[in-house]
Amino acid sequence: MAALCLDGKGRLSQRFLASAAVRAGLLVDLALAGRVESTDDSILIDATPTGFDPADLLLAAIAVEPERSLDDWLDEGSIGLRQVADAAVRSGRWERIARPLPGRGRLRVRERAQTEADRQRDLSTVTDGWSAGDSAVTAIALVAGLVAGSDTSVLAEFGETLAEPVPASVLSRTEPVQWLCEAVTRRLAELRARDLLAATALRAGGSSVR
Repeated sequence: MAALCLDGKGRLSQRFLASAAVRAGLLVDLALAGRVESTDDSILIDATPTGFDPADLLLAAIAVEPERSLDDWLDEGSIGLRQVADAAVRSGRWERIARPLPGRGRLRVRERAQTEADRQRDLSTVTDGWSAGDSAVTAIALVAGLVAGSDTSVLAEFGETLAEPVPASVLSRTEPVQWLCEAVTRRLAELRARDLLAATALRAGGSSVR
């Protein structure tokens, strides 16, 4: 998911929604590993360290405040794209490339085949051997606007009933974490719709969006 937030020159996206999408990916990875479960009023976790710092920080934070909602953790700004990128470099999965200007570092994914597969996945072939992980990445990336096929028309006005932001054919392939994918993509749709309304208000000369 983080690799989808790199542009063609290796720069990290500055969009708030990119970090939210990466947090959604972390939560889904943890759920697929059996580390995160949901109850009616809290999130249950296994806080044993995974060895990947951003995931471990998220687990530790949830352990301290398990009463916080899933939406709260998806909005948690202390863990985001920059932290995941730094951890990917430390692990050797990514590498730093030319730094033409101070503070403008660029990054490259060492093994790009998976990223290209995620970027180019064809929704018309959703039943052709997609794993739960493939489907979860596609679902999150679609609603966050990170891949081709993302369509802002599926996002209804924030505050109204939201259209389903991800095709049911994709979500159904995310079992056993469909419950989580449905929740995080719906929250991402709300955040994206809010961003679109804010941008529209700015273009129209408005001062705020509630």
